[in-house]
Amino acid sequence: MFASSNDLLETIKQAAYEAGTLLREGYTQKGRIAFEQKGASDFVSYYDTTAENIIIDCISSAFPDIAFLGEESGLTPTDSEYTVIIDPLDGTSNFLHGVPHFSVSIAVTKGDELVIGVVYQPLLDEMLWASRGSGAFLNDTPLATPEPRPLTEMLVSTCLPYHAKGDCTTAISQLAALMPQVAGIRSPGSAALEIAYTSLGRFDAFWSQGAALDFWDIAAGIVIAREAGCTVTDLSGQENPAQWDSLLAAHPERHGQLLVCLRS
Repeated sequence: MFASSNDLLETIKQAAYEAGTLLREGYTQKGRIAFEQKGASDFVSYYDTTAENIIIDCISSAFPDIAFLGEESGLTPTDSEYTVIIDPLDGTSNFLHGVPHFSVSIAVTKGDELVIGVVYQPLLDEMLWASRGSGAFLNDTPLATPEPRPLTEMLVSTCLPYHAKGDCTTAISQLAALMPQVAGIRSPGSAALEIAYTSLGRFDAFWSQGAALDFWDIAAGIVIAREAGCTVTDLSGQENPAQWDSLLAAHPERHGQLLVCLRS
């Protein structure tokens, strides 16, 4: 289908940049953007759908036989073993409220395996990306595994359930278990970006179980975090579960400690 996986990676990076350019321009319209509500705490705007169309058009023009799974367009199956997983605007609520924390998230699976992840923050012009076995990068800079901090110094990110979307009881229980152990917990509102930030050490870990995250919310971040040396599993410790009903990304030296704490 293509000469190398690098061809697909470079096309995906370009697609993320083009979609991000639209979002950066749209962000200046904050407070005046029309949107619809898909479900509890789940919004969609012109920018979500248009950004996804930009991504699909960019990639399919170079790889016409590839399959897509988009948050807005659903599954477009083909006979290809590669599927592009798209969240065109991860952090729509932030975007609509003028909070400058959102991202374009694109991943690729080959069969059942995650092989490419790209997360682009257009306001900062920061592109985090990784290809399985080739390391993780911030723009053109290769990333090394961040040094592990003690639990008492860790800044941890999570997604929380709101407005009946997810399991509030589980989220509150895990917060209560973790809050006395760490230096801080944040829920900024773009899971793809926050998982990817563990590759930079901006967050020492990311976890979620109570929030009802979809695969497109987490897929690209998983590839980037793993290629930067983080351990990523669900909260049962499975590296590749059939369904990602929970997630923990952390330095290998802290992953087990956090698992024990969250399970309690």
